[in-house]
Amino acid sequence: MYYIYGGREMPVKTTVMLKDEIYEYLIKKFGRRKISEAINQALMAQLFKPDKSMFGADPWLTTEGLRDEEEPHETS
Repeated sequence: MYYIYGGREMPVKTTVMLKDEIYEYLIKKFGRRKISEAINQALMAQLFKPDKSMFGADPWLTTEGLRDEEEPHETS
């Protein structure tokens, strides 16, 4: 969520309680000033996954079963 202030989007500040080992890992991997961005990226990847296609959901439905038939009014 962003607040719009003076025509600009401002990020919302919040407090998150992390386990000590997670916090230490984030500091080692990303540094103290990049923790927020790392958490945002991880949450975006987890919460907003692209929808899976339904193509291939049924094993019996394949392109081999499709027929290329003409309608009667399409014949020349």
